[in-house]
Formats: sequence, C-alpha cells, structure tokens
Amino acid sequence: MRILIIGFVVFVIWSFFSVWLYVDKIKPALNKPEAVEEIIETQTNFADSLMQPTALRPNDLIIYFEFDDTGFKPDLGKDGRIAEFKTWLDNNPESMLYIAGHTDIIGTREYNNILGLKRAQNIQRYLESKGIEAGKMITESKGEDHPVADQNTEEGRAMNRRAVLTIKK
Repeated sequence: MRILIIGFVVFVIWSFFSVWLYVDKIKPALNKPEAVEEIIETQTNFADSLMQPTALRPNDLIIYFEFDDTGFKPDLGKDGRIAEFKTWLDNNPESMLYIAGHTDIIGTREYNNILGLKRAQNIQRYLESKGIEAGKMITESKGEDHPVADQNTEEGRAMNRRAVLTIKK
C-alpha cells in the first residue's frame, strides 16, 4: 500500500512540474516572434526546375461530338490548344499524346466501342494534319464505360460523347 501512495505522490508532483515547465518556459518560447530575414534567390533550385515541366504541361482537351457522329468542327480555340500540345511533344520527346474516344450509353457495347475508336482516330488524323507525328499518339476507345455525366438525360449523354486528349509520360 505504501508503494501505491508514494507512486501517486510522485505522479502528482511530476504532473505539476510538467505543466509548469510547459506553460511558463516552453510555450512562451514557441510564441516568441522571430526576425525573418528576406532571402533573394538569384539562381533556380534544381528541385524547382524539375517541377517546372509539369506546371507547363497542357491541360486535357475535351472535344465533344454529336449523336452517332465521328466528325467535329475545328475552331481557333481548339487549334491554339493543339499548338500547345505540339509544342510540348516537340520539347519533350519522351511524352505521348493519349486520345480516348467516349460515347453515350445509346447503342450496343460493341457498337459504342467501335464508335469511340473512330472518334479517337478521326482526332488523330486531324492532329497529324496539324503537324503532330502519328508515332507520338496513342488512340483508344473507352466506349460507354467512363461517363462523366448522367446517362439518363440528353444533356448528360451529350457530355459523354467526347474525345479526351491527354499528355502522358
């Protein structure tokens, strides 16, 4: 019994000592404002130069299609984005342009897979006419398997009829 009482007394003393140490000594030292010295960086860090290419990589480009159609209407906005992809691929030979064709849920799975592939291949031919090498592109059909919107509404199905262009390493 004596051991329990001595242990309890030591525990209480240690608890009070710990609280006093934290409140009076450690916490004020943590809250103390420090002088901040401004560092002017004159050279690029190696780690920053590694992060730069991913920051400049073009974002995905989505091209939408009409129902049961593989044709699309090029415009200046798309051509400008395609020029960004071409510049990236020219400057980064290890990169590839991945083109995924998507469809809505209307039609059989086999038909939609073929339609998605035709959409991707049609985009590939257009990009080849804009100067992007065929060997730098990969086409694939996702069919109806990866919808981005509700397949039960016309607006949702229209958003799912698309081709997505993505830079891959």
